[in-house]
Amino acid sequence: MAADRPRIARLSSILTQLQSKKIVRARDIAKQHNISIRTVYRDIRTLQHSGVPIITEEGKGYSIMEGYKLPPVMFTEEEALALITAEQLIQKNRDQSLSEKYTSAITKIKSILRYTQKAKTELLSSRLQIRNNPKEEKTSRYLIQLQSTIANFQVVKIEYLSLSNYRSERSIEPFAVYTTKENWVLIAFCREKKDFRAFRLDRIQDLKVLEENFTPHEITLEQYLEQCRKKWQDTPAIHMSPAPSSFAENQKKNTMQNVKVQPFNLIGISIITSNDNGQAAEEIGGLWQRFMSENLLDKIPNKVDNTIYSMYTDYEGDHTQPYRVILGCKVDNLEQIPDGMFGKSIEGGQYFKTSAKGDLMKGLVVNKWLEIWEMGLDRKYTADFEVFGEKAQDPGNAEVDFFIAIH
Repeated sequence: MAADRPRIARLSSILTQLQSKKIVRARDIAKQHNISIRTVYRDIRTLQHSGVPIITEEGKGYSIMEGYKLPPVMFTEEEALALITAEQLIQKNRDQSLSEKYTSAITKIKSILRYTQKAKTELLSSRLQIRNNPKEEKTSRYLIQLQSTIANFQVVKIEYLSLSNYRSERSIEPFAVYTTKENWVLIAFCREKKDFRAFRLDRIQDLKVLEENFTPHEITLEQYLEQCRKKWQDTPAIHMSPAPSSFAENQKKNTMQNVKVQPFNLIGISIITSNDNGQAAEEIGGLWQRFMSENLLDKIPNKVDNTIYSMYTDYEGDHTQPYRVILGCKVDNLEQIPDGMFGKSIEGGQYFKTSAKGDLMKGLVVNKWLEIWEMGLDRKYTADFEVFGEKAQDPGNAEVDFFIAIH
């Protein structure tokens, strides 16, 4: 009997694995239990001969007949402690619905723990502290509801407030969710924009699930993310880390120096954006389109000249956190700021200056920033900017100066 115990434990674990998903592939069973595919086939036959109604779906995997009830799952001590740790982590997340539903689920799980396990999990709860989100702020409440709409392919109508405080109503087809920097983000197909968009859950002001289903999108989440990476990171014209042999050549093409920038004032139009998921590239492009189409260059009062500045300031952290973009001109003072525009005083200081030359329509600015992020500069994250002067008048052969605040 002693020799049979490992296999008995494995068979019990395979039963649990079969309960966890609608269909489980043979290779997933083999990988989890470190056994061969041939051993999986033998174990499945053993379970079937013992009366467990396991259905084999050719080319897909195995499933248990619906309605078949298995004995309650028993947790090991380590598994029970892992669940309690997960409870503490989830309580610190910023979505109210996730916290509430997990609390409900973990209460049910605790009810089937053995008395000795309950005592130990209670002790661990009192000896465990998660320091993320110490005030336990809840900034969203739609995560669980949106997960349900993803699973059921339901159309959703949202009222959304962008980071630049632009309010809009969207009909969307929820696709996936992910979390970054303590914020939950929904990827959805926007019917108005006829393309996929990313929506932060804490910016959704209202949500209504419509009585309409959509056709599932054929693209996978991995394929979608790969498309985003290519859109944001593909830099065929400029190497992100120049090889040593080409460093001197790069020095000739791109002037790099430390300079002292004097304080100045800027007036222009502004948005708050983030580099997540290519959001900044899209929204800054829209800001430029508005600046040009509305001829805002001529509407900025007290400007020093017609040089256009693209300013990045009010960082919430580093370049991976939200920040403000101001597109405008240097001015003598901020006494007269037109409605709809934004004024900012720049304190100046020590800056790293570099430049890039090429086609603005082929990602010149984005590619240069990708290069800057890889330089390892000791940045201050106060106010960085690009200067579009006379040398930037020809979009196909423009030269743009970049100024990055450093310590």
